[in-house]
Amino acid sequence: MKKTLFAFMLLAAGMCVYALGSNDSKAAESAGPRPAWAKSADEVTGVVTIYTTFEETQQQIILDLWNRLYPKCKVEIVADSVGTLVTKIRADASSKADCIVGGMFAADGTKYHDVLQPYTSTVENEQLFHDKSGYYTYWDVQLMCLVVNPKILKNLGVTVKGYQDCLNPKLKGKIILADPAAASSGWRQLQTMLACMGDTFDDAKGWAYVEKIMGQSFKTNSSKDVFNLVNEGEYAVGLSYESTPAGIISLGGAVMEIVYPVEGNTAMASGGAVCKNSPNLTAAKAMIDLCASKEFQDERAKIFGRPTNSRCKPTNMPPTDSFKLIELDHDYLSKNKDKMIEHWNDLWAKVKGR
Repeated sequence: MKKTLFAFMLLAAGMCVYALGSNDSKAAESAGPRPAWAKSADEVTGVVTIYTTFEETQQQIILDLWNRLYPKCKVEIVADSVGTLVTKIRADASSKADCIVGGMFAADGTKYHDVLQPYTSTVENEQLFHDKSGYYTYWDVQLMCLVVNPKILKNLGVTVKGYQDCLNPKLKGKIILADPAAASSGWRQLQTMLACMGDTFDDAKGWAYVEKIMGQSFKTNSSKDVFNLVNEGEYAVGLSYESTPAGIISLGGAVMEIVYPVEGNTAMASGGAVCKNSPNLTAAKAMIDLCASKEFQDERAKIFGRPTNSRCKPTNMPPTDSFKLIELDHDYLSKNKDKMIEHWNDLWAKVKGR
């Protein structure tokens, strides 16, 4: 647990992890039959740079599989929120990013297309979700949750079962959420609050709730801060996505617990894409294929997330159909994201300026 939290601290500080591919061909051969979707080991060489929202444990799953399949190709990892990563690519014409792993959602539309290029995975026919524009490859179905620190809630005499409970006056200043303009989890939480707390999506009633919870909350630009700081006892409640906190809890030693809002939830496919100016395009495509594969998603699902590959084993997470899921209009979200984020920013300035 300490190792995981320490890794989160390093990544929050902008640390790059440089991992070397194994040069032991015998070790690669001993890993078993080569998957049909994988390129040849001799074809994938050099260095592949992935920009990712994944924390250390998920990165290690990728590296273990990659090093067995492609021992002649080194991996460089840059980890941060998707907003920060895309900003880095846009600001640096000589960016060496080959692909973005994580943080790309079905409702993003064309928002990130300027830094990406289309690519269809070699295992696309196995996927349950598809990007009609041909840019994104999905490997996770993301639900939202509240992470709570039970010790703090007990001391406060507060029970939290959903969004409405977060408005308890005793929780003022004890809730943390991610900025939807900076973090994908913040944007997904905004969607989910508007879907669950309004009569219709994006209506005045939903935004009235958002304004109220702003008054209770501290804002961060990092999705990781939300669950880390709740787990460390800085906050009582955090508005988060479920997969990484669930993984940390499953590894043992965590204080935080996951609460799924009684008011409902939303589900959305997420994944990644190949960067437009990828210096190592062959390796970038191989990395996306790996993430879409049954092999990666099965390993990841032992700790994190809900796979999108139809050949994957069931996870130990609560079944998706056990939730009161509210369907989202992806086209509406794509077309109206900028307007909704602007409204969020205006409301935040209003609430915090009081």
